[in-house]
Amino acid sequence: MRLFLLLIATFFLLSCCKKYKPADAAFFIRASDVSVATNKVTQGSGSHKITDLFLYVDGKFQGAYPVGNLMPIVTKNNSVRINVFAGIKNNGISKTRVSWNFYDYLQLDTLVESGKSIDRPFRFSYNSNTKFEWIEDFDSSAGVSILNSSTSSTSYSIVSTEDSFEGKSLELSLTQANTIAQVESSISYSLPVGSSNVYLELNYKCNQSFEVGLFGGPELKPALNINAQDSWNKIYVQLSNAVSNSPVYNTYKVYFKMVKTTDNPNPKLFLDNIKLIRF
Repeated sequence: MRLFLLLIATFFLLSCCKKYKPADAAFFIRASDVSVATNKVTQGSGSHKITDLFLYVDGKFQGAYPVGNLMPIVTKNNSVRINVFAGIKNNGISKTRVSWNFYDYLQLDTLVESGKSIDRPFRFSYNSNTKFEWIEDFDSSAGVSILNSSTSSTSYSIVSTEDSFEGKSLELSLTQANTIAQVESSISYSLPVGSSNVYLELNYKCNQSFEVGLFGGPELKPALNINAQDSWNKIYVQLSNAVSNSPVYNTYKVYFKMVKTTDNPNPKLFLDNIKLIRF
C-alpha cells in the first residue's frame, strides 16, 4: 500500500513539473472576396467557381481551406512567404477538389503580429501558359461559333431575357415533338493526347441533365453527364480522357446533348461563357 501511494505521489510531482512548449507565433488570413481578372477579348468572362484556397508557407503545403475560412499562418515572429493557389471542384464533384493550375498563384511576403486576423481580397488571373482554343459568350455582333448538330431535332436560340447569365446566352429546349437537342462547336480543335490539362469551362442552367463531350469522327466521346441545376452554375469539365481514349482523332469538336425523358415534358438548357482551354 505504501509503495502504491509513493508511486502516485511521484507521478503527481512529475506531472506538475512537466514543461509545455508554447505554441508557435501565428496570425490568420481570410479571403474577404475572391475574383478572377481577365482580358475580356482574349480570355473571356471572369466568372468562376473557386471553392478552396491551397495554402503554402515558405514553400511548404499547409492545407486546403474553403473560401471564407480563416487560414493560420505560423510565423515564429519572422517574415514569411505565402503562396495561395485557387482550388475548384474537378468536374463539379465535391470529393475531387483540385488546385486550378490555369490561374497564377498569389504571393505575399509579410510579417504580421502574432494573433491578428486579416481579411483581404484575393484576385486571381490566368497564367501565361494557358491556351484558349475556343471562347464563346454569345455576345458578339459577328455571330456565334456554334452549330445545330445533324442529329438534333430542334434548333438553339440566342436569348437575352431574365434566364440569361451575362448578356446573351444560348437556349436549348425540347417539346413533345422533339426528342434530342444537340449543338456543337463550328470548328474542330487539335488537343494534346495524354495531357491532364484539357478543360472546358462553362456557365449553365438546366431543368434536366445533359451531356458534354467531344467527337472527331462518327462516334461521340462523352466526357461528363451534368445534373440539373435550377440556378446558374459554373463547372470545370476535364476533357483529358475523352481526348486520349481510343479512338483518337487529330482534331475534335465539342458537343452538348440533351435527350428528352418521360418525366420532363419541357426540358431546357441554357449555356454561357464557354471556354476550351489547355496547356
